[in-house]
Amino acid sequence: RKHSTPATVRRLDTSKVTSTTITMTAAKLHYYSATGKANQIRLALAAANIEFEDVTPSSNSFPPSEEQVLEWRNIGGNSTTNVPMLEMPDGKVYTQSSAVLKAVARMGNLMPSSNDDLYMTDKLIADAEDFRTKSYATIIAWGASKEAYENFINNEVPLHFGNFERQLKENGGEYFVVKDRLTIADVAVYDAVVSFGANRAPDDCLDKFPSLAQWIKRVESDPGIVSYHASDKYANLMKFGKE
Repeated sequence: RKHSTPATVRRLDTSKVTSTTITMTAAKLHYYSATGKANQIRLALAAANIEFEDVTPSSNSFPPSEEQVLEWRNIGGNSTTNVPMLEMPDGKVYTQSSAVLKAVARMGNLMPSSNDDLYMTDKLIADAEDFRTKSYATIIAWGASKEAYENFINNEVPLHFGNFERQLKENGGEYFVVKDRLTIADVAVYDAVVSFGANRAPDDCLDKFPSLAQWIKRVESDPGIVSYHASDKYANLMKFGKE
């Protein structure tokens, strides 16, 4: 795949960057050593065959230290949120998870072209984020109640899985949006369904959604994603699980 990079992005002030950074051969993804909001970007980079390395805080603590926030701010430029943040070998920097995700999609030919398909892509990314938000709010280790977690598993998971199953069938059942190939919509939905849903739910949570279950296997057979899932960089990430 050819990786073309959009021009309308913020450039680093190269006077403050070492020559090592300027001459790096792999993209740098700044985030914690966890799947979290960055994993859909990692999956997209893998599917697009764009080499990258994870750059994580030395302490990997959350919330991050003031020094870490300032370091990210200096690279990304946002006075608010910067990570997940993607730093490219040519010095271009992308911030905000959904914007980074779409930038990678454009680089890696994972973005559809028609207006209708672009709308469905945006819609499915939003659907995935809705589910991801529901999941985050029910993590017991982060203060959620057992009742909130059980409600998520018993009600939110089947509700959202059913919505994804419906849309997948409406497009023919192979992939979301484009019938015969993986796009960024598939990547975003896959990460939400698996990382924030199936991995936290009982093993039979997909039994009533056979099209979705088969689609997951199809996404996981993408060569770039196969390689990523087999890598140490994925194995060493903190992942959400059953509680």
